[in-house]
Amino acid sequence: MSIHKLLSTASLIMTVSLITGCTSPSFPKLGVSGEEMSSVSNSSTGSNISSTSNISSDVASTQMTTLTEQATVESSEASTISEAASSASTEATVVKKDPYHGGDEPVPDGDLQLVFIGDSQFDNWRNSSTSISELVGTEMGALHYNLGVGGTCAAVNRTQTGSNTEEGNNDYSEANFTAICHMLKGDLSINDYPNSLSQEYEAVLDTIQPDKVDYYIIEYGYNDYYMGLDIYNENDPYDEHTYYGALNLGIKMLKEISPEAHFIICTPCYCRFYNGSGKDMGDAYNVSKGQGSLAYYADFALKLADNVGARKLDAISGTTFNLNSYTYKEYLEDHIHLGYKGRVVYAKALRRILLDDMGIYDSEGEGDINTMLSIADY
Repeated sequence: MSIHKLLSTASLIMTVSLITGCTSPSFPKLGVSGEEMSSVSNSSTGSNISSTSNISSDVASTQMTTLTEQATVESSEASTISEAASSASTEATVVKKDPYHGGDEPVPDGDLQLVFIGDSQFDNWRNSSTSISELVGTEMGALHYNLGVGGTCAAVNRTQTGSNTEEGNNDYSEANFTAICHMLKGDLSINDYPNSLSQEYEAVLDTIQPDKVDYYIIEYGYNDYYMGLDIYNENDPYDEHTYYGALNLGIKMLKEISPEAHFIICTPCYCRFYNGSGKDMGDAYNVSKGQGSLAYYADFALKLADNVGARKLDAISGTTFNLNSYTYKEYLEDHIHLGYKGRVVYAKALRRILLDDMGIYDSEGEGDINTMLSIADY
């Protein structure tokens, strides 16, 4: 009980005493003793009332003691509650950089770190806040690094030997997937690269700490298809002259430098092809450049994901999101590359896979993980 309540009680008792003609009880805590009040009463009403006053004084004194004790207890409780509230308030202001609470991502270091490696689907619209890496990273509050290079393949040309780390040389003609993996591994310098990359790209590459990477998100296929590069070597599943082998070899290298990292392999996107006159020549399923259709390359990307234990984003079949022969004009800005809305849907699909892989996807709130996303919803 507060001192204000205590004073209110005393005031009420005194008021009642005045109305009834009784002598006011003693309030030693307020600076008026019982004897002084009794003396005043004796001089005006006699010893009987004095006796009554003494009894009243004793009762009031007891009440006062009880009230004081209650006030002390309540004050102590209030202090405890206040301290607890203060502590809770302090804890609530602690902000963690990782929105998924530290232990949910593969490397629980306080940051969710995503590295995107691929061709122009990842490289396009860099630093516009609308590239795929930026859309995913921003929505997930993650550190995101874009190592996409437009026009590149996963595999190397048949005439190239690739990298020979024992002899310390290479003849890569472009920053293909295995070349980038060598750069991340540190056995291939960007300064020695035949076609030098931008200073910004070098800065991004140098910022990445492989042991802290949580996810490598890899997307290749269209340029491998367009260049007619081999898809698979039955005698060597790590042959970087093939689409499957280059992805397989690159992931093997990344696992060496990022043993805790997880992988997501993305297929090339569904697209359509037109000749120089603008005539529709077909789509990703029925036009070949010598080694098979684009969908055939995509099949090997999905097989590799299963073989290496990676998650996969199927962007060609129309099952992850409804990019198909009826909706491609809504998704694509030039019949091959994703437009803004297409990138938003693609990023949503990646976010869903990431959350599910971390075991924190809210299926009740967001629907089944396998439900096809529709561009009409964005």
